[in-house]
Amino acid sequence: MTEKTTMDSLNNEGISSEEETIKEKLEELKSRVTQLNEGMQCLKQCSHLSSLLQKMYEIREGLDQLEQGLLQTHLKCCISPNIKLPGQVVLALSNLSEKRHGAIIVMEHEDNLDEYLQGGTIIEAPVSAPILENIFYPGSPLHDGAVIIRDSNIRKASVLLPLAPHTSELEAIGLGSRHSAALGLSQISDALIIVISEEKGWISMALRGELYPNLGTFALLEKLEDSMEDGKQ
Repeated sequence: MTEKTTMDSLNNEGISSEEETIKEKLEELKSRVTQLNEGMQCLKQCSHLSSLLQKMYEIREGLDQLEQGLLQTHLKCCISPNIKLPGQVVLALSNLSEKRHGAIIVMEHEDNLDEYLQGGTIIEAPVSAPILENIFYPGSPLHDGAVIIRDSNIRKASVLLPLAPHTSELEAIGLGSRHSAALGLSQISDALIIVISEEKGWISMALRGELYPNLGTFALLEKLEDSMEDGKQ
């Protein structure tokens, strides 16, 4: 059995396991919704209303977890296993998201991006969470524009990216120029672009002309990083 066949087999096993977990969550949510529906007959009782509100909160939390699980499985199928997301980038993304500091980070892959990048300041430093957080600190001279990471080094900061054409989809979910820039570069290169929204704190990714908004959590990115690291081995 070749290395690629072995890796594909392991990936399929992992996705099958995740599929079972998703099915279990769906059954659990189905049971909770049924209980909620049965309880709707006693809306005039305050104590019962409190219980129903708690159940609705649990259902909402369950749907959020289910959405993240489905998104993670989807990204594992479409993310290139050859794109490495360094742990220092993951840490910086988590901290920037928590503080709602807007950011856009480009992970260069096989395509050389020089012809698409305008302006910027040369950094030439190893990838470091503190450096990334300082670059995107509000008011920093370099916080506008993108950081370009090439071969685990911060190549440039404050770079202007080509914008994607305006779409109603981006506007509908309240995403602006950073996300349009990420989508634009992903349409003409194989780079992985990660965006932090300063309005919402959302972590979003653009890859191969697709935007994945609100990935949400540090844990999701860690698992995504693990899946890509496994693909490299």
